[in-house]
Amino acid sequence: MQVKDALKMEVIKVKRSLTLRGMLKLYKDFHSHPVIPVVDKEDKLIGVVYPENLLDIIRPPQAKLFRNIPFTEVDESAFDLEVIPSMGELIIVDDIMNKSFLSLKEDISLNDAYKFMHLHNKDRLPVVDSQGKLVGILGIFDIVWNMFKIKKIV
Repeated sequence: MQVKDALKMEVIKVKRSLTLRGMLKLYKDFHSHPVIPVVDKEDKLIGVVYPENLLDIIRPPQAKLFRNIPFTEVDESAFDLEVIPSMGELIIVDDIMNKSFLSLKEDISLNDAYKFMHLHNKDRLPVVDSQGKLVGILGIFDIVWNMFKIKKIV
C-alpha cells in the first residue's frame, strides 16, 4: 500500500502572504494537524508552519538562542509576554514558515513512510506528488489504521 492510499486529502493550506491573524482564524477549528502547509499559486509545497514557529513569535529572543544548549533553561511563559495586537496583521506566513522542511512522496510505501517519520520523530507530514504539489497529509495513525485494515482487523 502506498502513501496516496492512506493520506488525508482534506488539508487547509495557506499562501505565504496570508497574515498571522488570518492563518490563526483559518486553523482555529482545524487544529488536529500540527503542521500547516504553505503553497504557491500552483499548489506546490514551499514551506510549513509548526506550532513551534508560532510560539517563537512571542518568545524572548534569548529563548530561541539557548533552546539547543544543554543544561540551559530560559523562563519562557508565553502568557507573561507582552504582545502588540497589530502583530496579527504585520506578521505574514512568509515571516514564520520553515523553508527547510520534510515531506513525503505520494508513491512511496506506507512502510517506508513510517520508517521516515519515525527516524525524524514526526507524527504528521505533508504529502506531495511528483511535481511537488501538495496532495494531503499523512499521520502515524493513518499508517497504523491502514496496517490493521490490511490485516483485516478493521
